[in-house]
Amino acid sequence: MDITNRTVFIAGATSGIGLELARRFAAAGSSVVLGGRRADLLDRLAAERFGTVPIDVTDQDSVGRARDTILRSHPGLDTIVTMSGIGMPEDLRDPAHFGAARQMIDTNLLGTIRVIDAFTPHLVGRGAGAVITVTSGIGFLPFPVMPTYAASKAAVHAYTEALRAQLDGTGIEVSELVPRLSPPRPSRLGSTPARSTSPSSPPR
Repeated sequence: MDITNRTVFIAGATSGIGLELARRFAAAGSSVVLGGRRADLLDRLAAERFGTVPIDVTDQDSVGRARDTILRSHPGLDTIVTMSGIGMPEDLRDPAHFGAARQMIDTNLLGTIRVIDAFTPHLVGRGAGAVITVTSGIGFLPFPVMPTYAASKAAVHAYTEALRAQLDGTGIEVSELVPRLSPPRPSRLGSTPARSTSPSSPPR
């Protein structure tokens, strides 16, 4: 994928993989808007001359406000990257794990869908653009310590495949970024090194 001279929004890009990806886009001459929940991190990134917007991908209204703000300031937006994600260990013998499971699904899977849904009409209307989702090598193999995290990333992979099929012929490229296979920290993700794969390539 050509990353030069694009106008990019990256949701969940205030640290780690998302921030590194943002810097690569910017170094290639692209205009980059970063979205996240922490105002202090957004302020710091604004000082680096990134566009910034507050967004909580678990809140439909927040996603809608972020979309409207971005499209007002960057009407030529052509690339969406969904980076937001959390991972937490679970003990499946204890039903109390359900709260963590629900939070991971709401952020990792439904958050991805919310962001994509918010911008798809704009990209379809342009007749060109790109959507990049972020999964994990853990989504392709069993990972008993963080089962719902693994399941959420497997679901994002399947959703990406379906999205690519449904957007075929619209001019929108759909890609998947798969961080290499290593357990995430049990917190907001973004510290695991990443590699870009072809859409259907399994992790090493």
